[in-house]
Amino acid sequence: MASPVVSPNNGQPTPPDGYVLDPVTPPMGYQLDQIPVQQDTNLPVETPLHPVLRQVLDENPGLSKNFSAENTSVVFADSQRSARGLKERGGLEFWDQGDKGPDDYPSPDPSKNVLEIYSDDLKKDPKLLKQAVYGDLMHGMSRDPYWNDLRTEFMQSFTPEERERQQKGQTWWDDVNGSKDAPGSAAYDAYIRGWIADEGKGKEGQKESKNTMYSQKQVEILHKMKEYLKTGKPPKKPPKKQTQQ
Repeated sequence: MASPVVSPNNGQPTPPDGYVLDPVTPPMGYQLDQIPVQQDTNLPVETPLHPVLRQVLDENPGLSKNFSAENTSVVFADSQRSARGLKERGGLEFWDQGDKGPDDYPSPDPSKNVLEIYSDDLKKDPKLLKQAVYGDLMHGMSRDPYWNDLRTEFMQSFTPEERERQQKGQTWWDDVNGSKDAPGSAAYDAYIRGWIADEGKGKEGQKESKNTMYSQKQVEILHKMKEYLKTGKPPKKPPKKQTQQ
């Protein structure tokens, strides 16, 4: 989306074509400048350089290695699109950069990674939104070689008990239960987000399943993933032992 330009007449920002400057007060907890709002109510409302997105990236170098203000945005969908999004996609949707989406429900901006927010609770509560943004950005982390290696190993390490629950649609994750895709698809990232971004839910399921929801190998991988998000640095490999001649 084009950035507002400064009008030489009165010094006020001029919105891009199809937008008007919305003078409404931003949601509680946000400190935003004037927000461009589309005149066409079928289009989403975007808040450029959203403070929650900026905070998540500042706190997680592993994410900021892959996402930035230049390639990622947060979009608040209008009421019409939100109603459909809530019904079909949940409280928010991560649109990968380059994904145009279906013809009848296109991505808000295929040139960027877009986190499109449908839930009013997320729109109004910065704390909930921060947790949701943090978790959904993990959808796009497969482009990171180190993360993708960990994810691949994770998806190959389910317990027999959890694989059976997946086949029966009886896991702890709605994304997985409603998916017809094989293990390893994007829906199965719920296991990763559910432990890292909402660790209580992951641990609760692990306890209820008597430690069969996640294998020990998967728990070790999740700890590595969480550390990588915080540092942006893969762990150093131990030096190879020299063999005595």
